[in-house]
Order: sequence, then structure tokens, then C-alpha cells
Amino acid sequence: MDSTLKVSKYLFNDFKKGMIIFYGIILAILMLMAILYFQVISRGDSKAMFGGFGFSAFIFIFVSGLNCFKANFKFLQANNISRKRFYFANIITLISISAFMALVDTTMTYVIKLVMPYENVVEQLYRNDVFFSAFMWSFALFALAASTGWCITMLYYKCDKLMKTIISFAPVLMVILLVMLNSLTKGALGTAILKSLTVALGFANNSPNIASLTFFITAALAFGLCYLLIRRIYIKD
Repeated sequence: MDSTLKVSKYLFNDFKKGMIIFYGIILAILMLMAILYFQVISRGDSKAMFGGFGFSAFIFIFVSGLNCFKANFKFLQANNISRKRFYFANIITLISISAFMALVDTTMTYVIKLVMPYENVVEQLYRNDVFFSAFMWSFALFALAASTGWCITMLYYKCDKLMKTIISFAPVLMVILLVMLNSLTKGALGTAILKSLTVALGFANNSPNIASLTFFITAALAFGLCYLLIRRIYIKD
């Protein structure tokens, strides 16, 4: 376990520079927003409302998941780090970063609210401003983003050019197939999917906690697929 944590610490170092740059940009944007807000207030207009940065963090950690495999896998394999150790170290790193960024995003919401009107994504979607619910929702979403990015990059790394092309076009083909099936069922399929998503994402009873559970389960499935992939991946030049 100690060795796994050491590998995780090494992997985390790859994320630090990117996170510093990301939060530097977010801080600059927040300062600009504050300036604009006070300018609006000075003109007597108090209806300004600013949105959350949660999806910016989602994109950042998704891209981080996409870029956390190839170079590290080659380097650690060359240094006799087992695939299993690398796998669990990567999970620890991605989950830790997801939790950290969720905490920063949620805390930032309440700090910004002291200065100007601000709503994070959870408030916009669920009208819920409970700190724990917002944190868990962001944590689960970021964990899903990280696991999905990691899974995608491993799939592409493992596949040849033909399979990469098939994987790339698979979402488009799936959408086309669903549209055709929805047409054949006279809209019943689309209605069923929409109702399922409404329940799974917590919109049916306005609960972000249900969405958090859905995100965590999906992330766990993605990590499970990553485990199956990493056992059969060979090093490529």
C-alpha cells in the first residue's frame, strides 16, 4: 500500500502545474466578474446574477483523465511498477483530485456569495444550496469525468486505427439508431429514456443526492472497465 501511495504521489505531481494554471485563470475571471458587478451596482442595476464554474472544472478534470495514462504507463512499466499498482495509484490520484476540486468549487461558491450574487451549478439545476449536497454532487461528477477520460484514452491506446475510427463514430451511430427506434416506437423510446434520465439525475424529486449516486455508480463502472483494459494493454512506441 505504501508503494501504491508513492506512485500516486508521483502521478499527482503531473496534475499540480495544470491545476495551478487553471485556478489562476479562474481567479482572474472572478476578479473581472467582481469589477463588472460593482460597475453594474454603481449604475443602480442590482439584477446581475453570475453562474457557477463547476463545468469548467468538469472539463479540466476530464481532459486530465484523457492525459493521465500513456506517458505515465510507459515510464512506470519501465521502472517495474506493476499494472495493478499503477491502476490503484491512478484511481487514488483521480479520486483525490476530484474531491479536492469539488471542495474548492463548493467553498468558492459561498465565499463569492459574500461579495456578489452567485449560483453554482447545483443551485441552478436543483435550487439546492446545502453545502454537503453541492460538494457530493460536484465530487461525483468530477469522479465521473476523470474515470470517463481515463477509460477513453485507454480504449484508444489499446485499439488499432480501424477500432479507433469505430469508437469515434460509435456515439453518432448510436444517436442515429436511437432516433430511428424512437420513430418506430412513435416516441415511446424517447419518452422512456427521458423519464429514466429525469429519475437518475434527481430531477424527478429535485434531489442532487440521487444524481450523485448515479454519477458515482457510473464512475465505478468506468473504473472497472479500466481495470479490464489495463490487464491486456501492451506498451506501444
